[in-house]
Amino acid sequence: MAKCPDLNREDLLKGVYQRGYELEQRYYGCAQCVVASIQDYFPVNNALFKAATSFSGGFASTIVGPCGALTGGIIILSYFFGRSREEYADIGLLRRPGPLVRVYWDKFIQAYGGDTCRQIQMHLFGKAYHFLDNEEYSQYEEAGGHHDKCTAIVGQAAVWLAELLLDNNVPSLKTRS
Repeated sequence: MAKCPDLNREDLLKGVYQRGYELEQRYYGCAQCVVASIQDYFPVNNALFKAATSFSGGFASTIVGPCGALTGGIIILSYFFGRSREEYADIGLLRRPGPLVRVYWDKFIQAYGGDTCRQIQMHLFGKAYHFLDNEEYSQYEEAGGHHDKCTAIVGQAAVWLAELLLDNNVPSLKTRS
């Protein structure tokens, strides 16, 4: 496993974007791709990656729920700023990640016209595709779903997260493998 040199903020953000974009293009699963791109640059437990599996496509590819890139990011913010089991009795800590989640969430609404998979598809494509319908899923792919549309959302979501983490003193990994 080769080590890369230390990264400055700008290079880290470029790398996070590129990694998120490439992961979504190659493996799909926007929530997991957001988690994985952050995991490549910040200390994130592998269990978090696995837990993000069914959050993609508006919850298990149904498109009715929130965008998977949004929920993957909320998982990351909760991981770093949420209360631990040891802090469970401190009810005040339950709201600790709230302001950062709101900033992140607002960026989705401003950039993509909404926060659900359906709303974001309407913004990007002018229609919403039902992922569980094979014909509509093929149309989504033909329209650039995993070529340049959702890939760019995953990349941008990862950048927004990395900025929030860095701005709130979460140490990045000094090197990337």
